[in-house]
Amino acid sequence: MKRSTALTVAIFAAFSAFGQGSGPATGETVGVAFVGFDSGDISESGRLILSDLVRREISIAPGFALVDRGNVELLLEEQELRLSEAFDAADPVRVGELTGAGSYIVGRIGLLGTLYIISLRMIDVETGQVTRTVTEEFIGPLEDLRKPVRIAAQKILGVPGIEVNQGEFISIETDPPGVGVYVNGLFEGNGPVVIRVPKPGKYDVKLATDGYKPWSQTVNVEKNATFFLKARLIRQERIVDERTRALQDGRVSFLTFTTVYTALASEATLYAIGSDNVRLYVGLPLLTAPLAFFGALKATDGIVMNSGRSFMIMSSTLWGSTWGLVASFVFGADSRATAEGLGGEGDEVDEDGFAFLPLHAGLSVAGGLVYGGLSTWLTSGDEPFPSSRVWLYHLGSVLGSFLGLGVPYVFGAESPGVIYGGMLVGSLAGSATALWLTRDYTEGRNVGNVAFIPELPRPVALGTDGGFGLYLPLLSARY
Repeated sequence: MKRSTALTVAIFAAFSAFGQGSGPATGETVGVAFVGFDSGDISESGRLILSDLVRREISIAPGFALVDRGNVELLLEEQELRLSEAFDAADPVRVGELTGAGSYIVGRIGLLGTLYIISLRMIDVETGQVTRTVTEEFIGPLEDLRKPVRIAAQKILGVPGIEVNQGEFISIETDPPGVGVYVNGLFEGNGPVVIRVPKPGKYDVKLATDGYKPWSQTVNVEKNATFFLKARLIRQERIVDERTRALQDGRVSFLTFTTVYTALASEATLYAIGSDNVRLYVGLPLLTAPLAFFGALKATDGIVMNSGRSFMIMSSTLWGSTWGLVASFVFGADSRATAEGLGGEGDEVDEDGFAFLPLHAGLSVAGGLVYGGLSTWLTSGDEPFPSSRVWLYHLGSVLGSFLGLGVPYVFGAESPGVIYGGMLVGSLAGSATALWLTRDYTEGRNVGNVAFIPELPRPVALGTDGGFGLYLPLLSARY
């Protein structure tokens, strides 16, 4: 095979300067020998297979006869001639005498990136001129190289009727390799990749992979051409999922609320512990508010913080904070009598018996933190929290508070502690019930699409086994 390669190189060196000639005259038959393909990118067995395809095209082409006395290397061994003697550029006729051919075809296949370049040259033995040259380009797997090789052979032999339509391709190399390649939104594989497009025109190419910023470009692919694209992606420290980013529409309002509420809670805390330090009342909010803002900003980075979840946490925190104010109204009469002992001379008591004592301020802060913390835990997860659940949650809390007030009133309770405890227990029970009833709600659903539909109340029903049962939407009992 070394002599075959050297033979091809010698022919190229001897006759590469000549132009293209014409084919055989009508009725004449020209003997043609094909030396073979020279290629450092294809294995020896692959070159032999492709060479046989060219020889077959010579044998069936009109006006040409395949000169096949084994191969040129064996012929030279039989004549015991050196390669330099057989291919003396000054005596090309001797080559024809050795093989009986009027012309030679030499070929080469090179690989440029993902592009195969197939070159064939036909050399007239008597004149030493390159009479014809053909170059074909191909992008695709190696096993599909057979067709462009046959097309190149038929072209150099002048076989009529060949219509070559190479097709349109986009060749993409990526840095780093393995990047996902999308063309017009469809995944086409991981780079480097060669994509055949259905027709000429403009195509949107997008590259995306974890840890790198997305890359996109619009390319224009011409007819029977390949658009070569090399892209280098920029590393990105943190990729936020697009779906998560879209579900952070409540983040701004939550950060604003957290900042303001922290400043007010700091003031209320100082009042609850009975501080008289004016510097603390001014300085503590200035310290805690920025810290709360940056802490909430970090805590909500890259998580689902939709408007429903923000609304739930903010409204629940405010609802919990009202329990201190409620205590001021409920225990107002007792506070009027004991204001001096509980809160000191500075506590204000109006004519209706209302007094906002330090104890009530502390209760407001504690209630806000408890309700806000529970709401944060209840709404956590990768799915958005529906806003409809928030409204029903608060509705259940209010209705539970009314129920907690109604029961002590029916039984004639007058103790402020019993009234306040009934309101608190009823509110918690109503909130929990509303959350349980709306557990199947998802973002975008309305009440009519809820999967959980409770059965209608049936006071008494006869069981299939003869027993009796009591069935309510929230409770079932069987005897």
